[in-house]
Amino acid sequence: MLSVACKDSIRAMIYIAKYGDRNSYLSIHKIAEDLDLSFYFLSKNLQKLVKVGLLESYRGPNGGVRLAKPPSEIKLLDIIDAIDGTDFFNKCILGFDTCSDENPCVIHHKWAEKRNEIYEMFFGTTLSEAVEDIHKFSNIKI
Repeated sequence: MLSVACKDSIRAMIYIAKYGDRNSYLSIHKIAEDLDLSFYFLSKNLQKLVKVGLLESYRGPNGGVRLAKPPSEIKLLDIIDAIDGTDFFNKCILGFDTCSDENPCVIHHKWAEKRNEIYEMFFGTTLSEAVEDIHKFSNIKI
């Protein structure tokens, strides 16, 4: 459902929300190392999040990234939109171009219900809530 890039970006944003602060930058190398991700792949995705205003970046020896706004104001859907886009929530799950309310595929109405639930879940979950859940359930690894 979500691309690997999107999943990795969500994990990185949760990491930044958990370990960062608004007055300093976290090293992308450290984030990549701690999450066992490719530095170059992660850098590319984080730049997309900088471009849409979810992150701020700083170059140089003490450079890195930090959240551009409080984690309580960043929804998981914001990250998904920046990396994958939200077309997924408007398209046929089976890939039919002609599928619509007027011309539904065999699972159109069932998918529409689930699609709306998934959209609401991502729309209704902030980074701060994700960090709280990680604290609550200590066996969750970012």
